[in-house]
Amino acid sequence: MSPEMKSSTPDLVRWSFTIDPAHREAIEGHLSDLGADVLVREGHNVLVTWDEPDQDDEAEVIETLWALNGAPFEVVSETFQRLELHTIHHVDDEAAAQAA
Repeated sequence: MSPEMKSSTPDLVRWSFTIDPAHREAIEGHLSDLGADVLVREGHNVLVTWDEPDQDDEAEVIETLWALNGAPFEVVSETFQRLELHTIHHVDDEAAAQAA
């Protein structure tokens, strides 16, 4: 990837963590209000994704989630950047002539 294509901010952030199921609604509601997509499995395994997130607020959001949960939990955070890849498909002249 060329230096011009590198971005300092991620295009997508994904968090995964386990919560106390008794606090699921408050945590899920808070994350949804922030614009995140939230998936909860088995009532306590949470997967959160944000498109083009604001990284400056990450620690504050986690601390708020810990307060809503009543106890801290481990958060696995992954960031992703999109690559601008373009593909050009050339038609073989001989194959095009045979198809015509």
